[in-house]
This record gives sequence, C-alpha cells and structure tokens, in this order.
Amino acid sequence: MEFPPWLVLALISPVFWAIVNVLDSYCVDEVFDRPWVGMITSALAMLAALPFLAVGLIFTGVSPMSAETVGLCVLSGFVFMASQFLYFKVLSVTESGIVAAYWNMIPLFLAVVSFLLLEERLTEARYAGIAVLILASVAFCLLDGSLESRWSSFWMMFAGAWLQVAYFLVQKQVFAISPVYQAFLLITLSMVVAGLSTLLLPRCRRIFRGNWPRIRPTLRLLFGIEVANLIAIATGQYAVSYGMPSLVSAVEASLPAYTFVLSLVLFAVTRKYGEQEARQWLPAKFLLVTAMVFGVWLVS
Repeated sequence: MEFPPWLVLALISPVFWAIVNVLDSYCVDEVFDRPWVGMITSALAMLAALPFLAVGLIFTGVSPMSAETVGLCVLSGFVFMASQFLYFKVLSVTESGIVAAYWNMIPLFLAVVSFLLLEERLTEARYAGIAVLILASVAFCLLDGSLESRWSSFWMMFAGAWLQVAYFLVQKQVFAISPVYQAFLLITLSMVVAGLSTLLLPRCRRIFRGNWPRIRPTLRLLFGIEVANLIAIATGQYAVSYGMPSLVSAVEASLPAYTFVLSLVLFAVTRKYGEQEARQWLPAKFLLVTAMVFGVWLVS
C-alpha cells in the first residue's frame, strides 16, 4: 500500500509534538518561574537554529514574495505564538496528555470551517475517521486528570485551538502562492519576533532575568526541544502544502497516543521525564490507540 506524502508527514509530525509536549511539561513544572517563559526560550532557540536552516535556501533558491504573502507569513507566526502562550499556561495547571487531547478540538473546528468557508467536501469514510480520532482523543482526556484541572484549562485551550485553525488556514493560503521552505523560514522568523517581543515589557524582562539561573543548566535540553518543535512545525506545514488542512489536523489528532506512549516509556526509564499518570488505565488507553490507528486508516 502506498501512502500519500501528506499522510506520511502528518504521521511524523505528532511524534515530535509528543516529544515537545512531554518535555515542555517537565520544564513548566521544574524550570520556568512562569509558564510563558517557555515561549521566550522557544523563540531564543529558534533564533539560534535559523542561520543553520537558512543554509537550505542555497539548494531551494529564493523567489520574490509579494507584500501580501509576507504579511500572511508574519500573521501566521504571530497567531502560532499566541496559541503557544495559552499552551504553556495550560501546561502549568494540567497534564501533558490532557493538553494533547484538548488540541484535538482543532480538526473538529477545521473541518467545519473548511466546509463552510472553503466548500471543502470529504467522503463519508473520512468524516467518520475524523470523528473516531476526535472521540478517542477526548476519551484520553477523560481518563487522566481531575475534573477541576480539565475545566480550568478548557477555555484557554478552546481559544488556542481556534488560533491554530487560523494558523492552518493562513498557512494553506501562503503555500498556494509561495515556495514552502522559504515561507517556513519567514513564518519561523515571525515566531521568533513574536516570542521575543514579550521582553519589551519591563516586568517580563525582570522575571526572565530572575529565572535565568535555573534556565542556564537546561540550555541543551531546551535547544533539543526546539529542534523537535521545528521538525514538528516543518512536517506539519509540508503536510498542509500537499494535502487538505482538515485531513492533516485529523491525523495529527493521534497526538495523545504518541504522548501517552512516550510519557509511559520515559517515566519508566528515567523517573524524571514523562508522567506517572500515564500508567493508569493501561488497557483502555491501548484500546484507544487501536481506535486511533483505525481512524487514521479511514482518513487516509
């Protein structure tokens, strides 16, 4: 069986998002004085990686971009970082598995928006696959965490999910009119600017300076997280460029399964990263993983 490129990329992306989610959760609990500090360290790590990524332009070339396209890239980067602010905030009050499950409001919203605005029509099997993936993700959420932690984070993730929907739709428009790699670099640069702009506020600078002694010993870990983050962003963006945003986001809804497996393994091996809660309800969780595999098959 031959898999279309968008599906392969959409299946790779959540592997790296799972790495980011689990390790970000550790950093929010053990390293950052405020959850939003993670947005600043993320932007700094992206800034460090950008010169190396820019080397790729030697092979892909540089094409002129209209002011409208540049503006859309900038908008995409700022929208993404706004969703990241809410993501880090939620990680401070609930588990990474619940955060991963809440992100999966995105394919539901995106399928509706794509149907209404873009007149995007899918087959019955693909709609069924999206439903299976979303329901399995919600079930993951219900298995872990207290009712209070779920509801305290719900509204922030609801807003974050809508920001991600806008991010997906703007990306698709950008990739339709510009080279994907060039747009990826510009969007990444916009994320850097958005993340570092918080340091313009004196209070944010003061908190970041005070947090620096705890951040400095973890710089390698933070850079590694950002490499995984950039791979996740890049594979997701290329998947969108090859396929439909609603299908890509639906496949990426398998993220809670990746997060669960990774968290389970990391906690068993290190007792430091990952979460002990991942070991609860194991039979039910493996059943949900199987359901997600079936959902991906339907979507593909």
